[in-house]
Amino acid sequence: MKERSFIGSLGILLYVVLSLIDRFFYKIPDYIYIPLMVLGIVIIIVGFVIDKKNNKK
Repeated sequence: MKERSFIGSLGILLYVVLSLIDRFFYKIPDYIYIPLMVLGIVIIIVGFVIDKKNNKK
């Protein structure tokens, strides 16, 4: 079984939790929501890059 990068999983978790909170529980203001979503996407991308580097070795 393939082992995932902790950083990528953390980014996905941030993205999903923030989306669920915004959609179902509390409307998060855009000035908070947008930077956190961008941060989540950047964390996901960094996790994939780290995962690719570790697989090459």
